[in-house]
Amino acid sequence: MEIQFVTDVSGNKTAAIVPFEEWERMEKAKDLLEHIYLSEIIIKRQNSRPDMNLDDLLNAEGLTRADLES
Repeated sequence: MEIQFVTDVSGNKTAAIVPFEEWERMEKAKDLLEHIYLSEIIIKRQNSRPDMNLDDLLNAEGLTRADLES
């Protein structure tokens, strides 16, 4: 895999360009990690507040439904 970097006028790296296939693989991995993270939150809180709905749970973690869709 060949990564290329974008630099500013001072030579500091500001962005990386990766092959599309690698980017797709990273996105799938990120989605999987997000689902694992949310699953752990749900398991930890499963018996703590039975009246908590999904929006309250997400809000307690600083997330919204829009975060789940992105």
